[in-house]
Amino acid sequence: MSDAKPGVIYLARLPPHVRPGKVRRLLEQHGEITKLFLEAEEQSAASKRKKRGKRFVEGWVEYADKKVAKRVAASLNTTPMGDGRHAEDLWAIKYLRGFEWKHLTEKKAYDARVRDEKLRVEFSASQKANAEFAALVDRRDAAAAIKKRKRARDDANG
Repeated sequence: MSDAKPGVIYLARLPPHVRPGKVRRLLEQHGEITKLFLEAEEQSAASKRKKRGKRFVEGWVEYADKKVAKRVAASLNTTPMGDGRHAEDLWAIKYLRGFEWKHLTEKKAYDARVRDEKLRVEFSASQKANAEFAALVDRRDAAAAIKKRKRARDDANG
């Protein structure tokens, strides 16, 4: 095993229908890929398009050797992705100097915690709004019951 340090490249844009396997096949021709992660499009945006399957919008690729990663980014950026279906799509690649894979996993974990906290806050606000609405409904029903009893008493007395 060599003493080479790994290097990470960032894929700023991925065309529709490109899957992780395709990205791996296209990029591993240039060197050993140790890790690959593609970020899926947010579910709300995907559902708006009403298409099936995940669409990946960006990605990170770790090469076993950072020299290879630098060379791949420099040589492939703004070049066609390959032949066939993606012949007219261009790579948008940047070498991430000083970036380690753990930075990506830490960011993803942080994003998940932030998302969960936002959901908790929204859920709490929703519960509070529901409780306030239920209290208003109860007060309205109580007022209607009082009016009904008062009307019934007035009808009985008069």
